[in-house]
Amino acid sequence: MTETAEEVAANHTRRELEGMAEKLGIETLGIGTKVHLAEAIIKAEEKASAKEIPKPEVETPEVEEAPRMEVPVKDKPKPSIGKKGVLAKRAAIDAQIKENEEAVAVIGTGVKEIQNGIKDMRSYMDNKAMEMQKGVDEIRKGAHEIKKSIGAQIKENEKAAAKMGMGVKEMHKGIKELQTSIDKKTDELQKGVNEMHSGVKVIQKGIENMETRFKEYQNETTNYIKDFYYG
Repeated sequence: MTETAEEVAANHTRRELEGMAEKLGIETLGIGTKVHLAEAIIKAEEKASAKEIPKPEVETPEVEEAPRMEVPVKDKPKPSIGKKGVLAKRAAIDAQIKENEEAVAVIGTGVKEIQNGIKDMRSYMDNKAMEMQKGVDEIRKGAHEIKKSIGAQIKENEKAAAKMGMGVKEMHKGIKELQTSIDKKTDELQKGVNEMHSGVKVIQKGIENMETRFKEYQNETTNYIKDFYYG
């Protein structure tokens, strides 16, 4: 009785089915499930059987037939794989499984190394941001001291040169312009620090996405190995 595609898929691993398909000249690339692969094998075997040419009959002269003795026909023993062949096949499968497990372990080690590198990079970026913030604070402190000194000088100059007229006014104007320039530079530095913080957040988000993709790849690899060898 001919086996169905479901029975063939259940009685063989995917690797065995692919070997049978290659012998029949079937391209296995693109065939998804084991059942589909089994269906392709059954169809190919049916086509091969249909193409067999029957042997021509040879005419022989008629002779008187001697009485025949009925000889019981014994069933031919079914070919079976020897014990050594089974063990060799099992050993090859075990070796391949071990090799794949080692490959997965190496992938896991690589992921850990990447994660450690990400942590180091994140720590480095945080330290640099703190250093820049510290520099901005120092600039602000210095600007405040300059403003304080300028304010004291203005008062002192106003007392000493109350009657200098336009000269004093021009001096005050120059001092105010200097204050405006200092304030502008301080604001530009703060804006640069804020933009750097935003860039660090974007980098950290990208790093987290990369960690998630590595975990998904590791899970997909493990599932593929299980389906491939234990099918």
